[in-house]
Amino acid sequence: MDRKELASTLLELLEEETGETYPDLDDATTLRDGLHLDSVDMVSLVLHVETRLNLPIDSAELQHVVTVGDLLNLLERKQATSDRQHAA
Repeated sequence: MDRKELASTLLELLEEETGETYPDLDDATTLRDGLHLDSVDMVSLVLHVETRLNLPIDSAELQHVVTVGDLLNLLERKQATSDRQHAA
């Protein structure tokens, strides 16, 4: 899955989670202030992402995730690691 597909999946999950639409979502959008996600929303979103993408995400990995771009970068790294493990 490329970054554009990851972003589309993330947008879909965000909209399902919050009931809002995000037409102007981009990498610079902050999760807390820009999307108004609180800690409960974040936990729920991460659980949905983990389930949908089959990528385990440790809470420590989320410490420096502030923007949509940060989250997408994390998902790309996790996916690349997962792909390498499955290929080995």
